[in-house]
Amino acid sequence: MQSKHFVKKSSRIFLALLSLVFISCGSSRKPALVEEARIPLPELSVPSEQDLPDYRIDFNDLIEIKFFNNLQFNEEVRVRPDGRISLQRLGDLLVVGRTPLEVDSIITANYAQIIKDPEITVFVREFGSPEVYVLGEVNRPGPVPYRGQLTTLQAVALAGGPSREAKMGSVLIIRQDHGELVAARWDLKELTKGDIFRGDPLAMPYDIIYVPRTFVAKLSDFLDTYLPVILAPVDLSVRWFYYQRLLDDTSGIQ
Repeated sequence: MQSKHFVKKSSRIFLALLSLVFISCGSSRKPALVEEARIPLPELSVPSEQDLPDYRIDFNDLIEIKFFNNLQFNEEVRVRPDGRISLQRLGDLLVVGRTPLEVDSIITANYAQIIKDPEITVFVREFGSPEVYVLGEVNRPGPVPYRGQLTTLQAVALAGGPSREAKMGSVLIIRQDHGELVAARWDLKELTKGDIFRGDPLAMPYDIIYVPRTFVAKLSDFLDTYLPVILAPVDLSVRWFYYQRLLDDTSGIQ
């Protein structure tokens, strides 16, 4: 009976969360920002136009491969979650992290074994949509699509809602802000009691929303121990230089 009661309760919580994706309603009550920690990042100089790096292809980018003499090979392909694209007669090619010019050279070299003197140009026609990463004790941890005015609770709902072990009183939001890694702990447990309210914190593109299994008593101590673990699944699918620099040294969290 207890398990059946929990399933019903969890369903109600999930439906309440899911409703936040489509509507905003409730009282003026706001969740409590419990604690915030900041980690200084290395100071970066503003590059000159000549020093700006070439764009590197990212996940979910839409790429056009255009042949000038062999039009039958023209195509548009979207970069898959594994960082590869599939092309006619070639199969899979890894493109994530490479510049369009580098991909152009690779494709040209491969097609040169099939057709004579291929002339190819690679264009990035669309850039991948930003995402928010919802990790920890949610039913479907991973990236969720970001759209304007997406709130933390809406993002949790899109990730399947909190799991049975979730501690909604210690939800962490981690983001980069003006040269610092900012981690804030929010008490959102009132929502699990059926109190749907306006004003839950807005998510930003590439935020990490982490729902812990245990209550976070001191944010700095928690991050000092678990930050690399939290960031690990994110680093598999997105290149965040300001996070990667922290993976080797989290001892600076105060």
